[in-house]
Amino acid sequence: MNQAELIGKIIEISHSNLDLTARVNAILNIVSQDLGFEDVMIYTFDKDKRLTCRYSNQKSMLFGILSHYRCHIGEGIIGSVAQRRSPQFFTIKDISPRFGCLFYPELDDHLDKFRTFSFVPLSDDSYLFGVIVLCSYSHDHLQDQEKVLLSVIARELGGILRSFELILSSKKRISELAMLSELGKILTSNVGPHELLKSIALIIAKSLNASFVSVKLEYPLLKLETQRFTYGAIKPETQEYVEQLEKSAVKLLRPVSLRNGAQEQFDTPPGYSLYSAPILSKNRVLGTITLCGENGEQQASIEENGQYIINTISNYISSGLENTLLNSRLRNVVRELTDAQKRLIEQEKFRSLGEMTANIAHEIKNPLVIIGGFTKRLAKKMQNDHTENRYISIILNEVGRLETILSEILHYVKESQPFEESCRLQDFLEDILYILSSDPAWEAITIIKDFDQELEPVDCDSQQLKQVFINLLMNAFEAMHGTGNISVKVRKVMHDGMPFAAASITDTGGGIDPAIIDNIFNPFFTTKERGTGLGLAISNKIVTNHKGHIEVENVAGKGVTFIIYLPMKNIMQQEELT
Repeated sequence: MNQAELIGKIIEISHSNLDLTARVNAILNIVSQDLGFEDVMIYTFDKDKRLTCRYSNQKSMLFGILSHYRCHIGEGIIGSVAQRRSPQFFTIKDISPRFGCLFYPELDDHLDKFRTFSFVPLSDDSYLFGVIVLCSYSHDHLQDQEKVLLSVIARELGGILRSFELILSSKKRISELAMLSELGKILTSNVGPHELLKSIALIIAKSLNASFVSVKLEYPLLKLETQRFTYGAIKPETQEYVEQLEKSAVKLLRPVSLRNGAQEQFDTPPGYSLYSAPILSKNRVLGTITLCGENGEQQASIEENGQYIINTISNYISSGLENTLLNSRLRNVVRELTDAQKRLIEQEKFRSLGEMTANIAHEIKNPLVIIGGFTKRLAKKMQNDHTENRYISIILNEVGRLETILSEILHYVKESQPFEESCRLQDFLEDILYILSSDPAWEAITIIKDFDQELEPVDCDSQQLKQVFINLLMNAFEAMHGTGNISVKVRKVMHDGMPFAAASITDTGGGIDPAIIDNIFNPFFTTKERGTGLGLAISNKIVTNHKGHIEVENVAGKGVTFIIYLPMKNIMQQEELT
């Protein structure tokens, strides 16, 4: 095959649709077969400024030796050719041992099999792409025409590598634009803070092919249940370095990497790259974004390819993230104002009714006191007539019951604002359960407690809340007829994006009839023979006055759970408002 046909065949392969490795290896096999070079290899110039033996012809003997060490620019013959971008040709008589590199000791047993060695840079006028190494034991020396041909082939191979690099760069840019577009959509949506931050981590991780992406809020704009949102798993051995990089990024107000942040602490280089960038808005740190990428020969690490884009991402999402969190806070404030307005409307609606009810209750109570007083005097003077004594006893009992009902009505309609103090729900629930369980009537009741001891205190009127919990516990006791299990749990939950202290009481008393469950909080509704129907109504009113609410989970035939939600502090710091 003449030189023109050879170059034409190489150009045809370079313009084919084969993948990069297949094209390069096919050209190296042609060069080996048609030009008489038994060993043909290509060193690629990587982004970390080192040379890697990456491609070879099919029958190469030296590839396994040379691929074990990556040369630096200027190191040995290969590094010198790359540095000067000029070819060098040697025979067995003048070739340097081990190609001038001490880290190729195994070459000592193989170089004497070859007679000529050619080292040609893969480059154009602006870029270096690598070095092609050709070894032959059939050539005594190379003629000038053959050297020119090798230079032409080297330039064509350099063009293949350059085109592939441009294609990868274009795909990466398209992927980055798509990622920024997705981030823009999620930042302008109406999703809540939790979903927003999870989506940001997911989009970045998939776009950059990261092992994990972690978004951590450093400044609590909202008191969320967690301040870290991660896509992927942070391995235990990586956790320490993640936290260290995040602290460094916040302190220095600039991106940091494992290489310049904590690399010196490793005895051996880790198999992954870490990079953390601060999310800044108006010189204030909102949080950090941390990425982890696995290192590999075919895939450049995030340290090399992802730093600029993650820095762009942190700048891009900073204002949008702050606006979203502030909007979420604003929605919470509006919801609180709306709830307060509803409560005021209800209070105004029932104020006049309450006043009228109180007046009627007072007017009824006065005659009852008189009736009760005279009946007691009659009882003292009555002879031992069993029938008449029974009548008097009935009158006294019913008068007492009416007085109790009137007292509860007066208590229900009375407007009393809670006296707020810092309370630990788990502490005074312990006290209530201790008092009740000490009663012999509770001996057949098994109490199961599950308290979050780390739960922060809430602002409440402890006396009013004790009345609520005692009422619910007594209802559970009566529903089980003194035998069964009562489970009491206290924990922190998120409800409509707001933190609440949730206290739940579950019994095994058979539950509530679904037909009447919607009426249980209505005044004077009761299923007890001698109940007033005001216990749950008063409890609900107390909890509502604490800006909380009660939920009921009913399982007919098994039991019922009452869950009391009390709001926890969720106020932005004053400087956030300013």
